[in-house]
Amino acid sequence: MIFSFFTILLILINIVVFILIRTGRLKIEDLGMSYHLVFNRKQYYRLLTTAFTHREITHILFNMMSLYNVGSTIELLFGHFGFLLIYFGSMIIGHIIALQLRHNDRDDYTMSIGASGAIYGIIGAYFLLIVKFYGFSAIGEMLRPIISMVVLSLLPGIDGKSHISCMAVGMAIAYLLIQFTF
Repeated sequence: MIFSFFTILLILINIVVFILIRTGRLKIEDLGMSYHLVFNRKQYYRLLTTAFTHREITHILFNMMSLYNVGSTIELLFGHFGFLLIYFGSMIIGHIIALQLRHNDRDDYTMSIGASGAIYGIIGAYFLLIVKFYGFSAIGEMLRPIISMVVLSLLPGIDGKSHISCMAVGMAIAYLLIQFTF
């Protein structure tokens, strides 16, 4: 039986980093990403650290509940390696795409934080599995959550480009994994 080890580990790491930020031991400015910091200053580590950085309690609670709910299922179905590949692959590649899409004078310095991009990648993999096993008719059942996710991504202060690009990358990685797994 496969246990959701890495889902739980990622949640714990996020909580530890959140506590370190809240107690002043880490700074969001040192972990978050922007086009300027990643590409102009070549601080590529930010493509990873940004996904462990949360400012508010509601931000981390919502993200960690989502990660637990969907991550556990994806880790169970794709295994530990597949889950990590989807999570980190969609996070890093999706963030690179999003930063390129946001690249302009106004957005080059806009800081982006949170695990939601990687979680959207996991959700993209989940949607792909539902369509594979239940067909396109299942999309009707998923319409409300999809609309909610799109609306959430359009709210001010939310990095919708990261959400959507990470979801697309998560779907692409899941599609490739399905060719070898299922």
